[in-house]
This record gives sequence, structure tokens and C-alpha cells, in this order.
Amino acid sequence: MTGQVHWLPLAILIAAALPILYLWIRDRREQRKYKVEQTHVRCRARDNQLVDSMVVRDAKTGEPVGIQTCSAQPEGVRCDRACLPLLVHAPEAQSVASSSKNQIDR
Repeated sequence: MTGQVHWLPLAILIAAALPILYLWIRDRREQRKYKVEQTHVRCRARDNQLVDSMVVRDAKTGEPVGIQTCSAQPEGVRCDRACLPLLVHAPEAQSVASSSKNQIDR
């Protein structure tokens, strides 16, 4: 009977690795939906204090979704996130900036 179940440890390892692989793949897919960037913005809730924040944006549209961290609240972001409207990229402002950049390059 020795050596007849040599495949059993391999099957146990594969069965144990499948949930880990599934969670890793799911996490990678979820991370592609959002981008995180560091910004400096004036906090309206804190009397226009300049704060460093990590902004979470939708990867497709670039619209801000939320604030991950804020230097004004190191223990966690618990405000009404009044700075989010300041972080929206206006499409016409981007086109003006790119056209002026093209004029400078010429």
C-alpha cells in the first residue's frame, strides 16, 4: 500500500490554494476600478486650511469618489467631504490647458 496515495498531498495543496488565488484575482479586478492620487486642497470645513489628502477616483471617468486619508484628520476621515467638488476635473479646463501647452511647444 505504500505510495498508492502519493497524489493526496498535492490535491490538498491545490484545494488550499484555490481560495487564495480566487481572492487575489478578485482583489486585482476591484483595484482596477479606482485610482488613488495624492493632492493638496483647501479644506472648507477647516477654515480653508491646506491639507494633504489621498483622493479615490473612478478609473474610467476620473470623477472623485471619496477621500481615503486627510492630514487634517489623521485618525480617519469623518467629515462631510466638502472638498470633493474642488477635485472634479472640468473637461473644458483640460482642453484649454492642453491647447495652451501645444501653443507653448510651437
